[in-house]
Amino acid sequence: MASLIRQSRPAIVTVVTLVGLFGVLLAFQAALSSGGNTKVAQSPEFFTWSAFASVSVVIYVQVFTRTVALVRPPSTAVLVVSIVAYLLVAAVVFAMLTGYRIEGALETVPLAMRPLYVVAEIAAAPAVLGLWLTHARLQQFDQQLSQWAEKSEALLAELMTSRANLGRCLAGLSFIASTGLINTAALRTAYLAHGVPSGKFPSSAVLLYGASITTIVALIYVPAFLAWRERVTHVIDMVYPTPTDARPTEEWTNGRARLRELLGADTTIGRTLGTASGILAPLAVSFLGLYIPELQAGP
Repeated sequence: MASLIRQSRPAIVTVVTLVGLFGVLLAFQAALSSGGNTKVAQSPEFFTWSAFASVSVVIYVQVFTRTVALVRPPSTAVLVVSIVAYLLVAAVVFAMLTGYRIEGALETVPLAMRPLYVVAEIAAAPAVLGLWLTHARLQQFDQQLSQWAEKSEALLAELMTSRANLGRCLAGLSFIASTGLINTAALRTAYLAHGVPSGKFPSSAVLLYGASITTIVALIYVPAFLAWRERVTHVIDMVYPTPTDARPTEEWTNGRARLRELLGADTTIGRTLGTASGILAPLAVSFLGLYIPELQAGP
């Protein structure tokens, strides 16, 4: 029976995902329809936004389940401090996102938006904590280098694992940021279609939202990445120190190049952030062009 369940897991996950998506969509529509706003809630514009938001919730759940295993604290104290710091940051971001009021907008939208923001912040928690905790473990890495002769295999594995974890965390946060940008653009279109002047919700607000979230992600990711690069460079220099006669041999050159390739030492911040942002960039650009026509207007 257990073997049958394992083999059928992809099908089960698909069915559960579709059921969950449908349930979230019904919940969004119920929240928007409350107070006698059924007609507006079921309009094409708000229904489309509800559908995008529902898909986002499913994506958030997937991001959470795939990044929660990356929360590997070097100590309980570090984990507690990181959780408290994240709660403070999440509270500030939540207050900023929910503090903006638009006159004439559908008053039931916050009933759906606030839970959506909460789910997004819960989904982002393992990725953010994963970056912070990886950074904390890398800071302890220097103390372990004195045992390189006995633990070289484990230390190399730690550097490679850290690199993979940084990439997974960044990818998860990029998914959340991209879907949030699309949802904001879709909500703006729904507002404008139901009488809210464009001046009350300008296209620049959508772009500012995207820029703000991207900046926050970069501020969290870049320090951890730089810490990883510093340790990788140190290990390479330690294993293959610069020849004292300034005449590197072919063996030294090939060995150093192989180690750099193994550890991914040539990875840059720009390339990493560009790859992560490119995951949903084509989709985001397409939707922004659809929902914010001003961006396509020529001078």
